[in-house]
Amino acid sequence: MDNRTFAGLLAAVPPANLRIIELTAELTRPDGSLDLDAAAARQPEVEAACVQAQDYASSTGRLLEAMRWKLRSRRS
Repeated sequence: MDNRTFAGLLAAVPPANLRIIELTAELTRPDGSLDLDAAAARQPEVEAACVQAQDYASSTGRLLEAMRWKLRSRRS
């Protein structure tokens, strides 16, 4: 792997402003539980936020594995 590969992996990671964090805060009741009725009423928004979070996790996971691979090959 070369620096261009890492640059490409970095470029593929979306911005970290994940909607799921704000949305969860908005849907959390004062007692700390999730307001399921409110979440159901905003189902399309919840689904979109989940997809965004999954995309972010996938992109950062690829970057993490590439970094581990690079460091592992250096120790050999």
